[in-house]
Amino acid sequence: MILQSFDQVLSADDVALLARLVEVWNGRRNSNLTRSIYYDGESALKDFGISLPPQMRGLSAALGWVGKGVRAVTDRSRFEGVLSADGTDDPFELGQVLAENQFQSEYPQAKVSSAVHGCAFIAVSLDSFGRPLMHMVAADAGAGVWDTSKRRLSGFLEVVELDEVTRAMTLVLYTPEKAVTIEVNEGTPRIADVVTHGLGIVTAVPMPYAPELRRPLGHSRITRAAMYYSDAALRTIVRSEVSAEFYSAPEYWLFGADVSAFQDADKWSAVMGRIKALEYQEGDPKPELHRFSGASPQPHTDQLRMWSSLFADDQDLEVKFADSSNPSSADAIFAAKETLITTTRDANIRWDSAAASAMRIAVMLRDGMTEPTDELRKLSIRSTDPAIVSPSARADAFSKLSAAIDGFGMSEVGMEFAGLSREQIIRFQTERQRDQAGSRFQGLIEAAKSIRAVNDGDSGAGVGVPAGEPVASSAGSA
Repeated sequence: MILQSFDQVLSADDVALLARLVEVWNGRRNSNLTRSIYYDGESALKDFGISLPPQMRGLSAALGWVGKGVRAVTDRSRFEGVLSADGTDDPFELGQVLAENQFQSEYPQAKVSSAVHGCAFIAVSLDSFGRPLMHMVAADAGAGVWDTSKRRLSGFLEVVELDEVTRAMTLVLYTPEKAVTIEVNEGTPRIADVVTHGLGIVTAVPMPYAPELRRPLGHSRITRAAMYYSDAALRTIVRSEVSAEFYSAPEYWLFGADVSAFQDADKWSAVMGRIKALEYQEGDPKPELHRFSGASPQPHTDQLRMWSSLFADDQDLEVKFADSSNPSSADAIFAAKETLITTTRDANIRWDSAAASAMRIAVMLRDGMTEPTDELRKLSIRSTDPAIVSPSARADAFSKLSAAIDGFGMSEVGMEFAGLSREQIIRFQTERQRDQAGSRFQGLIEAAKSIRAVNDGDSGAGVGVPAGEPVASSAGSA
C-alpha cells in the first residue's frame, strides 16, 4: 500500500539527508556521464576549426585508449573466494547468497564502474522471503554521503528508474535505521515501501578507487590528462586522414595551356585518364607540366606516438602500448608493469574490503544480528595475484619452494601459488581424499585377510602356531 505523505515515515533529518543526496547525484551527473562516454570510446571529435576541411567534420572517428587504461587494472583483479578465520570454504553459508546474487559476474562489473567513476556501491537489503539481496550500484545511479568520524556512509541513495528525460522516477533511500522506496508520479513523491532494521548503520558500502583524505570516495582512473591525450590523439588521427588524401593524390599544374579544356566534367577525366593530350600549334606557348607531391603523413605518425607515450605514462601501461617495434625481455616487461601491479593490488585491498563488509551486513540481516561476531569480523575476500607471470617461471618457482618448504606443494597456499583456481584446488583435494579413502579401505581389507588366515591356521595349542607343528614342552623336548 502506498502511503500518501513523508510525515509517517521520514523525519526532518531524513528529508534533509534525501535532499542532500539528490543534490550530490545531480552535481556529479555530468562528470559521470562524460567519463562513461570516454570509456565507451564515443567521445566526439573536438576540432579547432583550423586544418580540417568542412567535408570531413562529420567523420565518425573513435579511439579506445581510455577503455584500455581502465581494463588494464580491472582485468587483473580477479575474485577468488571468501576466507574465514578458521579456513572454512563456505563460511556462514555465503555460497548460496553469492550464487543467488550472481556475485561472481556482477562484482567485476562493479570494479569497472568504480575505476570509471571513482566509486561504486554495494547496497544490501532483504527480499520478501528474508533472503539477502546485494545490489551493485554505479556512481551514475547512486550517491553517498561520507561520515569521516565513523568512516562509513551516513546516507545512500539508489536511483532505480529514470523517465525519458532522465528524471528520477524510483529511488531507494538508505538511512542507519531503514531503507525507504520512493516513487515519483507527475512530480509528486510517494512512499512505496519501508524496511527497517536494527543495525544502526547504512546497509550500503562504497567501493572507492584511489581514495585520499580529501576525497574518501575516490578518484576516477579516467583522469583529465587521459581525456586530453585521447582528444589530441583523435585529432591527430583525423588530420592524418586529411594528409593521406592529399598525399595519395598529388597535384599537377599545367602552365601555358587553355584552361577551358579542364572545366566541368573534364576535370575528372584529366586526373584519371590513362592517355592525356593537348592540342598544340606552332607559335602557341608550349605547355609545361609540374607535379607537386603532398606532405608526408610521417609527422602525424610521430605525433600520435608522442600522445600514446604520454597516455601510457599517465595510465601506467607497459611500454609496448606506445612502441611495439622492439620486443623487450621478460624481465623488462615485468619491470614495466610493476607500477600497474602495485596499483591493482591497492585497488584489490579496497574493493575486497568493501565486498567483505557487504557480506557481513548480509549475514547480519539474514540472521537477525545487531552486532557481528568475532568470527564474522574476520571474514575476508581473496583475490588472485595481479602479477601475471609466464607458466614456465611460475612452475620453476613452485618447484624450488616445494623442495625447500616441507608440505608446501600439497598445501592450498602452494597450489594457489602454482596458479590453480579455487575450483581446481577443491576438485584436486576431493579426488585426493577419495583416493586416500580407497587406499585405506584396501589396506583394511588386506589386514582383515591376514588376521583371518592366521585364525584359520590356529591349532588351539598356541596362538599363531600352524596345525601339525610340534609344540615345545616346558619340561624339555618331546
